[in-house]
Amino acid sequence: MIMEDLMYRLSLLTENKVIAETTKEKIVTMISHLDSKYGISLNEENGSRFVTHLAMALTRIEKGEGITEVSDTMIKEIEREKNFDAAKALAEELERDIFKTEFPMQERYFIITNLLILMDE
Repeated sequence: MIMEDLMYRLSLLTENKVIAETTKEKIVTMISHLDSKYGISLNEENGSRFVTHLAMALTRIEKGEGITEVSDTMIKEIEREKNFDAAKALAEELERDIFKTEFPMQERYFIITNLLILMDE
């Protein structure tokens, strides 16, 4: 059951004008998509950090703001993970089909990292 705590978190971000309603809707769509297509169920415990970061990332992208670069060492470490290719493909699918925006590399690697964690559960 996602959703009660994650929805509350997203509602707070929306009500306090930290994120737009459209951002909230995209994230809710992503949560449902991960569950229905991949059997990845997000809840407060496994998804709160991911959902909050993603909401903020989408907001930064909309505002044209950047984040700190991801180190080459960290990228290489992430790319060595056994499910890296699957997580990368899923991140690209989410960008294309749900968020309809291209994430900067550093944001994409954060998403991939979170997907790797969820895939290992």
